Amino acid sequence: MLSARRKSDGQTVTAYSESKANAPFYCLICGDEVALRTGRNRVNHFAHVNPLACRYAENESEAHRRCKMEIYEAFLRQPGVSKAALERPLDNVRPDVSAHINGVSVAIEVQISSLTPETIQRRTLEYARDGIYVLWLLQWTPKLDARRYTPRLWEKWVHAAYFGRVYYWLKGLEVVSYHFDPNHRTIPKKTWYSGDGKKMTAGGYSQRSKRYRTPVRGKTFNLATDFGPRNRDWWEGKGITVPAAKLYIDRYRESVAAEFYEN
Repeated sequence: MLSARRKSDGQTVTAYSESKANAPFYCLICGDEVALRTGRNRVNHFAHVNPLACRYAENESEAHRRCKMEIYEAFLRQPGVSKAALERPLDNVRPDVSAHINGVSVAIEVQISSLTPETIQRRTLEYARDGIYVLWLLQWTPKLDARRYTPRLWEKWVHAAYFGRVYYWLKGLEVVSYHFDPNHRTIPKKTWYSGDGKKMTAGGYSQRSKRYRTPVRGKTFNLATDFGPRNRDWWEGKGITVPAAKLYIDRYRESVAAEFYEN
């Protein structure tokens, strides 16, 4: 985690600006003691002294910490953004980064490891109940620019929720959108002769892959200037359920084509 409460004055502090000399620090969620971890090759962060004491004490990757930190620091410098915070506790959820952007309450969830669709649905509902618009953000990988890609189950959920777009973080406030088109492979035509001399043929057609999708790279957006709030109706299809939600989505998504729900 990147934020904690300093015992000496009760202030909420961030790991990147703190010193071990100011210890002890305590978890904002469970109240147990956390230790400041620093190093040249890692992002400063807090870790539970007793990792079994808190449900938010799970291991967190350096990539996750770096992403959250860059977004947070960029928000602090961005006009129109106020109340930016790291890991602010909000009832039953704790967004990685939260802020008021152009007067809209926004939560950004940065997902590096896999989550179940059920967990994403639950958190999305919690944000909607609190009147907060949520953006589920993933980290970009070069695999997305290949000819075919295997989206994880929760990527498919995000794709459905955001009307056929998934947003991937690049740096700072820059994110890029992708749409997943169906992926087809060609079954080559083959000709042979049976034992009685009869000519046989097979193949010669295109088959849709159940595993792969064709990633289509879209625009690069700025989280603070190119996104806005949108209310989303409940939807279900292809084994995916998207609850009624409040989403933080790019302003260029004006209409929703039917094919976005068919992939």
